[in-house]
Amino acid sequence: MTKPILSRATPWKNVVLLCGKCARKLDGGYGPKRRDTLRSALRGALKETGHRRDVRIVETKCMGICPKKAVTLINASHPETISVVPVGTKMAEVMELVVPTAT
Repeated sequence: MTKPILSRATPWKNVVLLCGKCARKLDGGYGPKRRDTLRSALRGALKETGHRRDVRIVETKCMGICPKKAVTLINASHPETISVVPVGTKMAEVMELVVPTAT
């Protein structure tokens, strides 16, 4: 007899997938001084806006789009769209992809 599949609630309201291969190719490029990785800059922005526990950021393997000087991002709530976030993009723009404002 097999064991039943168990499930458990999480605090997350959203999951964001970042291409780890794209991120490794860059030497930072994000945040106020452009020294942070997209993941760390995004974590800081989520913390500042009170969404730190709402969003889970997961680095993946290659997603098949290999942009120059950018990182590929997928908002798991909208898997039909892959975003390419260029180096130097303001975190407010990235946050709009991750935690869209209620309209």
